Amino acid sequence: MTSTGSILRHGRRASSLVTSTVLAVGLLVAAGPASADEPSPTEPTPTEPTPATAVQVVEPPAVTGTVRYGSTLTSTTGRYEPGTAQVTRQWLRDGAPIRGATGVTYRLVGADVGRRVAVRVVASADGLEPATTITGPTAAVATAPLVVRTAPRISGTRRYGQVLQASAGRWSSSGLTKRYQWYRDRTVIRGATQRRYAIAPADVGHRLRVRVTVSKAYHRTASATAVTAPVRHRRDARRTLTYSVRSDGARGSLATFRRQAAETLADARGWPGAGVRFREVRSGGDFTLVLARASRLTSYSTQCSVLYSCRVGRYVIINEDRWVHTTRVWRSARGSVRDYRHMVVNHEVGHFLGRGHVGCPGRGQAAPIMQQQSKGLHGCRANPWPRRDEL
Repeated sequence: MTSTGSILRHGRRASSLVTSTVLAVGLLVAAGPASADEPSPTEPTPTEPTPATAVQVVEPPAVTGTVRYGSTLTSTTGRYEPGTAQVTRQWLRDGAPIRGATGVTYRLVGADVGRRVAVRVVASADGLEPATTITGPTAAVATAPLVVRTAPRISGTRRYGQVLQASAGRWSSSGLTKRYQWYRDRTVIRGATQRRYAIAPADVGHRLRVRVTVSKAYHRTASATAVTAPVRHRRDARRTLTYSVRSDGARGSLATFRRQAAETLADARGWPGAGVRFREVRSGGDFTLVLARASRLTSYSTQCSVLYSCRVGRYVIINEDRWVHTTRVWRSARGSVRDYRHMVVNHEVGHFLGRGHVGCPGRGQAAPIMQQQSKGLHGCRANPWPRRDEL
């Protein structure tokens, strides 16, 4: 049998359970499914895009062109957002603004050489912060080339005694500084640095060339060369004479005598200027050139003297004493031994060519080669070569 207390205890427990159930159902109803108009508490709430506050660079500007003095560089505009943005430019030299250089193009000047150039571009649009872009700097600006358009030329007659003249040619720029250097074949002729060049005896048989070097500020120095055909004697050879060389009791070197006599006979200042060519042969020939001991001179002719040189028929006899020591007259005129040797060979060979003795034509003038310079100058200057009027 159930007691009243027990029933009461069970009644309170049941009531409490009902109440808990009702509360739970109420909470489930209150936390039912979310409606379509309300966001889920587990998803973020979307926001509106933030409006742009500055011009955006889509494609940066750049510099194009040849980076050397005198060339023109161009700045591209680039692309921006918004597309209506307006741009301004400022050209820079090593990062510093170049006064007045604000255009699309810029011509490189002397102050740019060796420096690097860039351009600063500012893009602006209403209501937005401007965008500033500086292009990467160029390479260092180079000097400009000088290019020959028309090669230099040499004009004039290619004969000893004449004067040649060089033209500088035509180049890619004006206002040039020009320098000249003449060469004999490929050897520099010392002191020959003018446009005009007087042909020297040593030039005969050789080609002359002139190198023209041009320069200008902010340009690379350049050169061009002109070359002649071989230079000729005053006159072309009309006559060739053969000769042999021998010693007649001479104590000096016959090899030196042979060599120096050959130099004299081939020199453009001598008888080749009269159209005579000389060729040495082993023996005989048109004449014999003799280096003789002084005491032997009279054996060729009683007209010869032991004091001087002589020509007898086909023999051209050079007195060894005179060859070695010259004469008092020559030494007083401060003539060299080598010039005396030129003179005495030219004088005696001149006799073989049919020339006779002549006198001094006037005080202070060069003595004729056929004057007896060994004995006296009579107011003339010592001279080892035939004068123009003797050729």
